[in-house]
Amino acid sequence: MSSGPLATPVHDAAPEESGRHRSGFRPDIQGLRAFAVVVVILEHVLRWPAGGFVGVDVFFVISGFLITGLLMKEHDRTGRISFANFYRRRIRRILPLAVLVLVTTYLASTLLFLGERVRSTAWDALCAALFAANWRFASVGTDYWETDGPVSPLRHYWSLAVEEQFYLVWPVLLVLILGYAARRGRYRTATRWVVGVALAMIVLGSIGFALWEVEHRPAVAYFSTVSRAWELGIGALLAVATPLLARIPAVVRPAYQWSGLVGLMVSVFAITAETPFPVPGAFLAVISAALVIAGGVGGQRLMAPLTNRVVRYVGDISYSLYLWHFPLLILIGAALPGTETAAVVLTLGGTALLSVLSYHLVENPIRRSSWLERQRIGSTRHRSGPALALRSAGLGALAVTIAVVTTVSVRTPSSPAPADAWVVTSRSELAAQVRVALDAREWPVLTPPLGELGTVSFASGDGRGCRPAVADGNDCAVTTPRPRRLAVVVGDSIGTAWLPLVRSALEPAGWAVQDLTYAGCPFLASDTASPIESITRSCPGHRRTVRTIIENRRPDLVIVSNAYRQRFIRTGGSPSPVEWEQAARTAREQWLAAAGKVVALQPPPLGPDPKTCITRLSSPRDCISTLSAEHHEYAEVDRRAWVGGNSWHVSTSDWFCAAGRCPVFVGGVIVRRDGNHITAEYARKLTPLLSEALAPVLTGATD
Repeated sequence: MSSGPLATPVHDAAPEESGRHRSGFRPDIQGLRAFAVVVVILEHVLRWPAGGFVGVDVFFVISGFLITGLLMKEHDRTGRISFANFYRRRIRRILPLAVLVLVTTYLASTLLFLGERVRSTAWDALCAALFAANWRFASVGTDYWETDGPVSPLRHYWSLAVEEQFYLVWPVLLVLILGYAARRGRYRTATRWVVGVALAMIVLGSIGFALWEVEHRPAVAYFSTVSRAWELGIGALLAVATPLLARIPAVVRPAYQWSGLVGLMVSVFAITAETPFPVPGAFLAVISAALVIAGGVGGQRLMAPLTNRVVRYVGDISYSLYLWHFPLLILIGAALPGTETAAVVLTLGGTALLSVLSYHLVENPIRRSSWLERQRIGSTRHRSGPALALRSAGLGALAVTIAVVTTVSVRTPSSPAPADAWVVTSRSELAAQVRVALDAREWPVLTPPLGELGTVSFASGDGRGCRPAVADGNDCAVTTPRPRRLAVVVGDSIGTAWLPLVRSALEPAGWAVQDLTYAGCPFLASDTASPIESITRSCPGHRRTVRTIIENRRPDLVIVSNAYRQRFIRTGGSPSPVEWEQAARTAREQWLAAAGKVVALQPPPLGPDPKTCITRLSSPRDCISTLSAEHHEYAEVDRRAWVGGNSWHVSTSDWFCAAGRCPVFVGGVIVRRDGNHITAEYARKLTPLLSEALAPVLTGATD
């Protein structure tokens, strides 16, 4: 098949290798790229504007338009489309810089992070290199146990994966459609209509699937290639319709483009993280980007905000800007905890510097070189491009490595005795250990090892409590005779995390402890929404099952614990303290009336994820958190709801904190496995304290 020119990738900035002077160069599209990358970076770094992430949707529309347009032009000119040239140029345009950023980010991560976070970053890098990052992050996003985990420095590669997956399929489909039209003897105009109809079907099918996926699998929908294909398809439709768009009167074109620009500005401020995405949330941004592109098909007038030289240069380096900003944001934030302003300045400055350098030393040399092209004998066309780029990439990675190694060698702490020798004997002894941890300047030997935090479960077995109607045996079914002393634990994953403590306090005294918890499903008398749709659907049935078990088994003791942060379906958001108290009180009075005794364990206070804050550059003081006003408010609400009749409330704040300050470890034992779930090791250390708290409650319990 013959070759033909190709467009830039979605995030790439420069026009094709014939330069700015080729006919068809669109300075307004360069400006559109600049807008897209700037709002994405601002949203990531400054968390403003809230809808800045729609810049990725703008990229998708641009990509669909340019790639499809150039493929159609190639077919119109030669009657064929060269797959070899298409993928050769895609590799040359995308892969070198993408790999450079991947390698540099991974090297920096291995020298900054520890344990599981390094392994996770390695898997992220591998999936990103294989253009499968979107499915990697979709799977993590739908795993409840990882929803509060550390953010990957390579998470932004998901959009590149979506794009490349689309282009594995679309050129093949386009050739098949064009071949069908040719066999039917269609003229060129009719052929475009055939392609347009096929594209319209793809767009409508993708939107329909996205609507279903947003409702049933929202985390997957955000990353899904199928749910995002309609955005690239809209751009492709514009490319197919260019003969019609070129007929738009010149006097009207600015109105199209200005309307689109206004729509884009509205979208970045009107859309939030709570908006269902990608449908209908991306509709405004996609339609607005399409208006800008459509209005400029016949030429651009009065569009200085998108076509001035400065904005066009930002568009030129947009691919580099996009790839560099997120790793710098995550890595600098981890290396300089508690210095938000400095981290922002360094991230923005570093992004600008690295993007300019990589654009001129990596992107352009390789893009203009003959790498992967068939070389004619004696040809010297830009032969030095790849070598120069690779030397630059190697020097950049080496510089980053040396800088981090030097810093690490200065900050590597000495290690005192292991934590296994420490035993809690009283509240006062624990308080003393908490104060020692708050004053620590160096990291001790930590238990569990940091590398195990991402793999350990909250309890024995799978650590995820019981689930109704699950055929793996962990479905709340009760087949054994009622033990002489029966305690059950109910609640969401916070209750699950307390299980090692409850078992170590009760089982040596002859109690049988039954796990009736369900992660993401709090034991509250209100319908709640989990980040995982399947949990939201199963939660009401789970609560009914637990209530039936309690009514039939009449346990001597029920221990309940729920996370404070919930989402009530009735109110569509976080409950007010009054709503929380009512839901907890109803659960106590109506659902647990058959229980002998009820004890509510206050959840641990929120704090930084140790997998994020414990690095080779951090100190223990960087990981200290403080008790928030929200924690104090809900602790009082929790106490009022659960105290009364046969029910007691156990405050646990002083098991973690002293004077409102909470370290990430106590006595060398890591307190939480993430932002709010206690580690099994620390839970067991607290056994004497729970036994002491339960002693007056259990006095007179049936023997």
